Amino acid sequence: MTSDIKKAQFLLKMLGHHKKSSVSSFESLLRPEISSNLDTMLAAWPLADDTYLCETSVAQAGVERTIRAIYEDLFVSNDETSIKDAELNVELHLQYIEAALTTPLPAFFYALDSNHSWMIYWLLNAHVVLSGEPPSGPIREKVSQKVSTLIIDDGLGGIAGGPHDLIGHVASTYAAVLALALVEDYALLTKIGPNLQKWFLSLKDENGSFAMHFGGEKDTRSTYCVLVVASLLNIASAPLLKNTKNWILLCQTYEGGFAGVPHAEAHGGYTYCAMASLFLLPGNALHEVNFESLLHWLTARQYTLEGGFSGRSNKLVDACYSFWIGACFAMAEAFSSTKLLFNRQSLKTYILNCCQNTEIGGLRDKPGKHPDFYHTNYTLCGLSVAEHTYTSEILDGFHFSVKDEIEGAAYTLPINPVFGMPLGFAERCNKHFSSGS
Repeated sequence: MTSDIKKAQFLLKMLGHHKKSSVSSFESLLRPEISSNLDTMLAAWPLADDTYLCETSVAQAGVERTIRAIYEDLFVSNDETSIKDAELNVELHLQYIEAALTTPLPAFFYALDSNHSWMIYWLLNAHVVLSGEPPSGPIREKVSQKVSTLIIDDGLGGIAGGPHDLIGHVASTYAAVLALALVEDYALLTKIGPNLQKWFLSLKDENGSFAMHFGGEKDTRSTYCVLVVASLLNIASAPLLKNTKNWILLCQTYEGGFAGVPHAEAHGGYTYCAMASLFLLPGNALHEVNFESLLHWLTARQYTLEGGFSGRSNKLVDACYSFWIGACFAMAEAFSSTKLLFNRQSLKTYILNCCQNTEIGGLRDKPGKHPDFYHTNYTLCGLSVAEHTYTSEILDGFHFSVKDEIEGAAYTLPINPVFGMPLGFAERCNKHFSSGS
């Protein structure tokens, strides 16, 4: 047994764990007494490594120095007994979001010309997470008008990412449908829903996966996007779901997380897509996952010094994984009826002190980076996960409830961790289409 533990510890070190890890039983992971003190985070640096210098290790050392300096300032200013995190500048971030929704974007945004539907979703969702409601009526109307111009053949060809795209894309369709759900344009969704179902079926592989577009890649992202849209619009037929669960289960890796396809590397985004998909599939499919292994991999994603999450082994923290990994923890906690599987306070400290742009608003990957729409949305969603705990009596993706809030006032609305929208929007959309309205 001792020999096995030593082997496991060696492997965990080689995989780049930045926190103490247990190789004991599953129950050891379900611990309520996780420390949230800043001195614990600071004491973790410098971290032990194999002394082999590479591009990643040099970058990691630079990130640690930058963040340590930020945290030491917090520590010293509070007499080394407590910390006072920066406040979330809600008004500044809302100004950033609303300006992006109402003002023509600069010319250099042409590189994102295939991401119109995504930008609409990111900005709308971030606005709701902060303010409690979508922007004003005129903006809502513009959202519906914009999305309608991206729909191909009334949904039979899906929804494109931009005005110059010639084919529909599953990820763009997902973002567009979420945007319409946020503004509650059920009339347009009713018009295209049956045709989207036919289009999804045309993209389905016999193994249960879905292509992103005709001739496109098939991975857990595309499968998740299909399941979200199908669940919201109540078009998840038996032929659509055939073999999908088994294919997703094949994507769990030896590390414990999920890859985009079987036999590839575990990744935070793919792991999120796989877990959320299993929530949406009938029969409580999450019960068939190697849950202990999954939790080991997830807990290794939070770095002790930074407090934030990485997406893979030996990668830097990135604020977007506050959601991609944080929502995995929220689902795991709801599934296992267990709280505090990760250090919420440390994640909140990272977001509030390292990820805000205090000049123009918006949120960023890490200190030194520029804010953008993508990180603004997913970092705020990650902050929401850090500020609330969830339970779910029915594991179908729609029956989450907030059990309690973490100590201190919350800046954000609680989100649905499966859909990535504030609680209520996915539920109302599904209820509308399930009732035959």
